Amino acid sequence: MKQVLWMGMILIGIGATGCGRTGYSAEAPAAATGGQKVGFVDFQRALNETDVGKRAKAELKKVYDQRQQDLQGLQKQLETLKTDLEKNRLTMNAETLKQKEESYRQKFLELNQKLGDYKSELDQKESEKTGAILTTLKQVASRIGKEGGYSMILEKSQDVVLYSPADADITDQVIRAYNSGAK
Repeated sequence: MKQVLWMGMILIGIGATGCGRTGYSAEAPAAATGGQKVGFVDFQRALNETDVGKRAKAELKKVYDQRQQDLQGLQKQLETLKTDLEKNRLTMNAETLKQKEESYRQKFLELNQKLGDYKSELDQKESEKTGAILTTLKQVASRIGKEGGYSMILEKSQDVVLYSPADADITDQVIRAYNSGAK
């Protein structure tokens, strides 16, 4: 009974979506169906592969590496304090032990604070550097869509496109147009 119900629902779904109509071609070029031409762009890939995007990523990596070195230095200081504290705990008087423990706590809090600050800083820098590039990439994709007679261009990197023929992907066109300065 459940199988019959499911088959009925599938047939109703096929009829409602129009997938069962005649004239549908699975081989339609550039995702064209019924006179509609649909394309997609992977903006994340375009961002990573444009010349300006590559430079922005390299600059961000440089800042990240600098911050990482700073954090590693603090982490080494923290490990040294911890080792010293554990090694000499039994031989220290109460006041010295208390001071060393407080120093360790302060360094630990400093490390965590810097970690949060650096993450926020990098997120902000990434947003600043990539925001303008993405805006321009979207303008380029829109222009290509208008000039190419597309009815719609979807963004692949946001998992909107589950399947599309390879010829519907205009990402390479967008990258070339952006790099050539045709915005």
